[in-house]
Amino acid sequence: MKNQPVSLLTSLFFLTALYGCSGVSQKEHDKLKEENKALQEQIDELKFGPSKLISQAKIYIDNKNFNKAKSEIETLMNKHPSSRESAEARQLVPIVNKGIKDQELAKERLKLEKERNEKQRLANATKKLRTNYDDIKEVTWYYDRGTPQYTNYNSFHIYIGKTKNGAPWLRLRIQYTGDDWLFIEKYVIKTDTDSYTIETTYRDVDKDNGSGAIWEWYDAQMNDKLYRIVKEVIKSKSAKIRHNGKQYYEDRTITQKEKQSLQNILDAYEVLGGKTDF
Repeated sequence: MKNQPVSLLTSLFFLTALYGCSGVSQKEHDKLKEENKALQEQIDELKFGPSKLISQAKIYIDNKNFNKAKSEIETLMNKHPSSRESAEARQLVPIVNKGIKDQELAKERLKLEKERNEKQRLANATKKLRTNYDDIKEVTWYYDRGTPQYTNYNSFHIYIGKTKNGAPWLRLRIQYTGDDWLFIEKYVIKTDTDSYTIETTYRDVDKDNGSGAIWEWYDAQMNDKLYRIVKEVIKSKSAKIRHNGKQYYEDRTITQKEKQSLQNILDAYEVLGGKTDF
C-alpha cells in the first residue's frame, strides 16, 4: 500500500505520454483519456480523501498546529460535505478555533511582556548616567556614573554625545596617571580570546601634570575596530591594558566596574537611537 501513490503517478505519467504520442486511434485515445481521469481521481483520493484529511487534521491538533488543522478541516468539508468524516470534522472546529485564539492571545501577551521588559531595561540604562551640557556647542554628553569626572584617574571608558535633534555618537577614552611620563605611543588590550593594538600619534595623546603626578589620555571617535574591542572587553573574564610608551610601559587590569560602565553606556546609546554600523 505504501508504494501505491508512486505507482499511480508512474502510471499517470505513462498514460499522459502515450496520450501525447501521434498515431493513436480515436478509440485508444478515448480509452487512455478515461484511464488517465481514473488515475487522477485515485491520486486525489489518496491526497484529499476524507479519511486522509480527518486523520491529518487530528495529527495537527495533537501537535497544536491549529492553523494547519483548520485548513485540513475546511478542505474536507468543502470536498466531502456529506461524508461521515465531514460530520466528525465539524465537531473539531470549536477545538481548533479555541486553539488558534489561545495561541494568538499567548503570542500577544509574550509580545507585550517583551516590550515592557525592553522599556524597563532601557529606562534603567539612562538612570545610570550623569550628563553634562555644553551650551556653546549645544551638545549633551552622557557618562556612566561610575566613570571618573577628571583626568587624574586611570580609566578605560566610553561616553555619548548628542545634539538636540541629532543622532548620538560614541567616543572611547583611555586615561593613564602615574609618577613618570610614558609618552604613550600605543595601547595593547589583551582579552580572553585575543590581543588588540590601538596605534596613536604624538598629537593623539594629551598630557598634563600637577602635584607630582602626570596624566596622559587618549580620546577618540568610536569606529568599528574600537567597538569590537569594547565588546570583547565587556564579555571577557579578564581584560588587561598596556600603556606602551616610548621607552617604558605600564600594565593594569580593566576592572569589573569599568566593564559594567561600558555596558551601561552601550545600553543607553541604544536607548538614544544609536547605530553600531560605524
